Amino acid sequence: MQSRTAKSVLVLFVLLVSAVAVAEEPEETIDVVIALDTSNSMKGLINVARLKLWEIVYDLSLMEPTPSLRVALLTYGNSKGGAETGWVSVETDFTEDLDLVSERLFELTSDGAVEYLGRVLQTALDGGLHWTPSEAALKLIFVAGNEPADQDEQVDLGDVSDLARREGVSIHLIYCGVTEHEDAQSWKDFAEMAQGGFAAINPRIGAAVPTTPFDNELAKLSAAINETFLPMGDEGRKRRENLTQQDRNAETAGPAAVAGRARVKSSSMYVAPWDLVEALDAGEADLYEIEESELPEALRAMSFGEREAYIDEMRLERATLRQRIVKLGEERRQFVARQIESKGIDNSRAFDTVVRQAIREKAKKNGFRFPER
Repeated sequence: MQSRTAKSVLVLFVLLVSAVAVAEEPEETIDVVIALDTSNSMKGLINVARLKLWEIVYDLSLMEPTPSLRVALLTYGNSKGGAETGWVSVETDFTEDLDLVSERLFELTSDGAVEYLGRVLQTALDGGLHWTPSEAALKLIFVAGNEPADQDEQVDLGDVSDLARREGVSIHLIYCGVTEHEDAQSWKDFAEMAQGGFAAINPRIGAAVPTTPFDNELAKLSAAINETFLPMGDEGRKRRENLTQQDRNAETAGPAAVAGRARVKSSSMYVAPWDLVEALDAGEADLYEIEESELPEALRAMSFGEREAYIDEMRLERATLRQRIVKLGEERRQFVARQIESKGIDNSRAFDTVVRQAIREKAKKNGFRFPER
């Protein structure tokens, strides 16, 4: 067993290496809006978005330099939005809290029949979302749905495309159906006008993911890494509870969602400023100054030295679990890829495939790099 001194030296070394890496390659921000048609016909799209969120996010974690990701979730075509908003709802403004995005996704229901593409884009661009002000940030909107793109009589798509270009926002349209459908043409025409992207998908593709020999172990590791988070204050405790709740939600979506979520929790994409370990490492908290009432209950009865040792233990345990998740997650990915290839499954029209490809294409143009697989 390592001594506490040896553990502390190792922790210091890891932090120094991380600091050097950050200094050499400063992080950039990626703002991603996901706008989903949640009308009556889009239940399949909602389910796939729940399933594939974590795979999309994990793909972003592979980028170099590592970006800071903020996600906003909007819905349209649902009766809950109301006529005054064009049946558009902002489920969450831009946030780094991926558990919040997952929570909102699992709260969605399909209901309604008026899908105004122009209105949801106008809301995303000029409706109160807090975009990153930096011109260097990568800004993307993904809209998925069906019905004609130009049926909103109150919003001119030309004005929307002009606004997007002025704000440096790239629009990517995902039509749920076949390219040959007459409604798809209006989506293609608008994508060309906006100098954005277009893809036609089958929302059901990618929903059936094979189980693998790695699923149970990844689920266990995902639960184990939760125990290394030390929530600060009431807000931290609420966020820690939601972490567990989103694990349960992932379970309802299936083993693939659990595995994808585990991989995200092992990456830099999972941001938890409410966690004492992360706050200390980021310089956002000082163990000498933090109020005892804000400390996790497990630490309150400890001496200062015992608290430091316990935090070091959690930090090292988390690093170990992350390494195991990364290894098993890659083995699982390769296993699934072989299964898909052997069965001749074409995932090119899957929701997550077109989103990941579009992000990669834009990110590479902005100077980001992806490892070769």
